[in-house]
This record gives sequence, structure tokens and C-alpha cells, in this order.
Amino acid sequence: MIFLQPLVLWGLALVAVPVVIHLLNRMRYRSLDWAAMSFLLAASRRSRRSAKLRHWLVLACRALAIAALVLAMARPLVGGWLGWALSGAPDTVLLLLDRSPSMEWREAASARSKREVAVARLTEAARATGGASRLVLIESATRRPQEISSAGVLPELTATAASDAAADIPAMLDAAVDYITANQCGRTEVWLASDLQASNWSATQSRWAAVTARLGALPQEVRVRLLALRDSGGENVAVRVTGVRRQKGEAVVELELAGGGAAGAGTRPLSVVLEGARSLVDVAYAGGTVRLSQRVGLGDHPGRGWGWVEVPPDANPRDNVSYFAFGAETHLKSVVVADDDGAGKVLQLAAAPAPAQLNQSSVRASAGNVDLQDVALVIWQSAADPAKSLETFLGEGGVVVRFPVGEGETGGRWRVPTWNRGDGVLADARDGVELPVAELEVKRRTAIEGFALAMFADGQPFVTRQAVGRGMVYAVATLPVAEWSNLGEGPVLVPMLQRMLLEGGARLGQVVSAAVGEPLGIGGDEVWTRLAGQASEAGVFQVGGRLVALNRPVEEDAGERLAEARVRELFGGVPVRFFDEQTAATARLSSEVWRWFLVAMLVLLVTEAVLTLPSRVPAGAATRGAAAEGAG
Repeated sequence: MIFLQPLVLWGLALVAVPVVIHLLNRMRYRSLDWAAMSFLLAASRRSRRSAKLRHWLVLACRALAIAALVLAMARPLVGGWLGWALSGAPDTVLLLLDRSPSMEWREAASARSKREVAVARLTEAARATGGASRLVLIESATRRPQEISSAGVLPELTATAASDAAADIPAMLDAAVDYITANQCGRTEVWLASDLQASNWSATQSRWAAVTARLGALPQEVRVRLLALRDSGGENVAVRVTGVRRQKGEAVVELELAGGGAAGAGTRPLSVVLEGARSLVDVAYAGGTVRLSQRVGLGDHPGRGWGWVEVPPDANPRDNVSYFAFGAETHLKSVVVADDDGAGKVLQLAAAPAPAQLNQSSVRASAGNVDLQDVALVIWQSAADPAKSLETFLGEGGVVVRFPVGEGETGGRWRVPTWNRGDGVLADARDGVELPVAELEVKRRTAIEGFALAMFADGQPFVTRQAVGRGMVYAVATLPVAEWSNLGEGPVLVPMLQRMLLEGGARLGQVVSAAVGEPLGIGGDEVWTRLAGQASEAGVFQVGGRLVALNRPVEEDAGERLAEARVRELFGGVPVRFFDEQTAATARLSSEVWRWFLVAMLVLLVTEAVLTLPSRVPAGAATRGAAAEGAG
């Protein structure tokens, strides 16, 4: 037997209270011989044994009633056949709902999305508990537990509506464990509804070991039931803006079309909306992923702007729109702080390949004399600590890239076979041509930290990034000089630094582009005014003096799904059952039995009351006693 409140068991010491009272009462009386009582003692000797038995039964009922109350307050759990015999509906059901954009996929033969199907199925299953279970909703956008009054209200809750934020399944399970622990839940089941999208499950991360360890360490057994919405039929094309820039009175919108399901080749209508002015173009789409550019005239529009691109409705309406914002035309300036003179010259040229271009320049500066007021990108190759001097710069959305200082690791010829080709500073060019990252040869490197955008063949990172405030810090593991690598030849270094420069330029134009749910470093007291977008988190917002364009995360457009075997592997020893499986054996089921101890306490108290009732004297015996008294 396991107790959810084991400290209450110290109260079992109260069982001794009736015994102590009994002993104290016996000490209050002294025996005196009295001749007149001799005949009464003789008369009562025959019933002494039954009186003693009743006396001990009363004492036992009182002590056991206290023990039963204490055990009920300790909330015991029993397992095995007894747990199965006493089990009914679970005490608590935690409903974990994936609301990510990929859950909005609709089947060709159905008008309902995966999310709507999940809500309906969870509602139906929760009703089967007959209202005996406490229902708690944890949805993917906020991950805040919300107790609900009944299963029937689930479809009407705003917390079960569509969302543009990605799901984090391990974090949702962590929130479930926190709720179970904080509320001392009894027998609990976790019902998780998801489309098994790999990016939301973070299947390659080590967090799963910690999550399953927490689940397994709970005093009660927690079972997981998984509603897996695997099917993804129908035709779907997702659109995403990957960048926007001003160029000679035009806004150049870089975008990406990616097909899923049965999407095939053909001509697709594409709408480009610039602050309410819509232009419609037909683009050739050959299936898969296609990158292209669309130019929109700005006329006499010299300042900031915003808009969106849109494709016609298909299987998933949530990925048919992508928002953008761009700043006023600004001078893009980069600052190079380098201890190595050769590396500093190469980096300065790579950050400004066209010195004659009026809106772009690169300068050298020392670590102690850096003016960052109008700077978009800081290239740091110095032993000086940049933390304090760049703190404000990063907090306002600036970009810093760090290169190594010192000797580094030698003795190898490292290649970079793996990098992120779909997004970021090493992505393929607009025409689909990949950067020649695989042709790099590194002879010297240093260890770097952060999210890896490119990795060496031995798994060590080559380029990483890390968000700091509203800005971004990149790190490169080698220097662009011959003693370190052939990075200085340019085909990789130049586009990488130029993309970082454009990213940092958004700071000067007071423009922020981010994914829904991504930390922005914007104060909570700021007023958000929606400029574009319907009832969802994605859209364009005016926040103080800034334009903020929020879109669904890039990972939501990936189509990879986890197999059932991989899901079971992630949960390890935690019991997990898919909703379409037959009910598993209940031999290990644990059930909370505190109610039975309360029933036992009531029975004991009633028994004690009956035993202490005065004995009824027969009428004849009373008459004989009165006659004897008169004769005397």
C-alpha cells in the first residue's frame, strides 16, 4: 500500500488516546470491602466475562476509528487484484491537446480538422467517465492547467481553438507532472491528442529521459493514452515569407512554396498584399519546395511597410498566409573588432563586398571604442569580453557573430557535411543552388555553444546561433585564414555575413520578424495593435514604435511524423496505450481507497455507540427487586 500523504501517518499515535483515558479512569477509583455488597458481587459474577468483552470491544472500536480517520487522510493507494476490484473511473484525467498549425489539416472527405476531431474524441471519452473524474485541460499554446466543469464544454473553449504556436510535447508532459504533484492527484490518466509531428515531439532531445523519469517516480501509477491523428490526405501547399528588402523603390519579397500530400505540378495563383493593396500573380509550381521572389512597387512610400502573401484554401488553411514587415531604407553598417589582422581584413571585405554601395559599409574598430548607434552587425574576433558593451545592442535586436580567438584544436582535416539548407544564414540561394559548405576544409577549430546550424562530420558544431534579448548571437568554429580553413575564399563566408547583416538591419528600421511563441524581448506593458491577420496569433502588429510580423514556426511546415514504435520508445517504461487499442490488463492498476477507510470509521463509531447503550432490565426482575426492598 502506498500513501499520497505519508506525513499524516504520524497521526496514528492518536490511537493511544482512548487507551490512556481508560487507564486514567481506572486510577480514579479505590476498592473498599463492604459486607452489604457481597450479595451483589455474587450476582454479577456470572456476567463479568461478557462485560469485560464488551468493554474491550468499545475500546477497540474507538482506537480503530481514530486509526481509520488518519489512514483516510493519508490517502492510501492499493494495487493488484484489490486495486482492480475497487477501481472505477480515474480520479483525474489530464487532457493534453496539440493545437499547433499542423493540427489544422483537413481530410478531403471531412470538413473537420485534426484538432476538431481530437476535441470531439476527447469529449466523447471524457463523458464515458460519467462525471466521476476531475478533468484538467493542458493545451500546447500556453501549457497552463485549466480545470473544466464537464466534458461538454470542451468544444466551446477558446483554449481548444486553432493556434499558430508550435507544440512542445515534453514540456506539456512536464506541466502534467507538475499538476499531479502539486494537487496530490490519486489514480490519474493522461490523454494526449497529437498528429505525431516530429518537430513537436523533439524526439532527438534528451529531455524525454527526464520526463519519463518524473512520471515513473510518482507514487501512483500514471497511464498515458494517446490519440494519434496520423492521416494527412488531400492536397496542400504552404507559403512562407523568408525575407523582404527594399530595392530601388520596390519591396522584394522572398518566399517559399512547399507542397504536402498530393500537391503536384501546375500553376498556382499567389496574392501579395501590401498594406491593403492586393496584387495577384500566377506562379509556376512543380511540386516539392520552390523559392521565388516577388517585387511590389512602393511608389512614394519611403517609410516602413507591412503586408502578407497568400495562396488559395487547401487541406490546411493555417499555412496559406505568411506575414511580413520591412523598415525604412537605411544604411547597413557592420563593425569588425578583430585581434588577428589578417582575419579582420577578410571579415571586413566579406561584410561589405561592394564598398561603393551607398547603403552598406564595413569599418574596423577596437574593442574599447565601438559606437553601435547605427550598426546592424558586429563581427567580434577579440579576447576582450563583449558581454557588457553589446548588452544594449543585442537587447534592441542587433546581430553579433563571434569568431575564435587563440590557438584552437589542431590535428585534423574536418569537413562540414551537415547544415540547415532550408532556413537561416546557410540556406540555399533563391534559385535553389546550395552554398558550397561541404567543400570547406577546416584545419583548426574551437568548441562553440548554441543551436547548431551546421556540424562537422564528428558531430561538433561549425556554426551556432543563440537568441539574446531581441537580438541574435552567432558563433563560427574557425577563422577565415589559411592557417585555420578555406572559409576565407568567400562562397560561404560572404552570403553568410550578408544575411546576418540584413537580419541586423531590421533593428534600425524598428521591425521585428519572429515565430509565434518565440521570445521577443518586448515589455509586457506594451500595447499591441493588430494591423493584419484574423483571430489568430499570427499577423502584423504595431507595438510602440515597432512593426512586429509574427508567423507560424518554420518547423510546422515539415511533414515528418513519428512511428508508433518510436513513440513507445520515447515513453520507456511508462504505460502508454493508443486509443484504438484494446484495454490492457488491469493487474497493476492502482486505486485510491480513502473512502473505504471513512466508511470503516463510521461503522466502528456506530458499533461503539451500540455497545455503550445501557442494558434493558426485565420487568419481572425489577418487580422482584422492589419487593425484596419492601420486605427488608
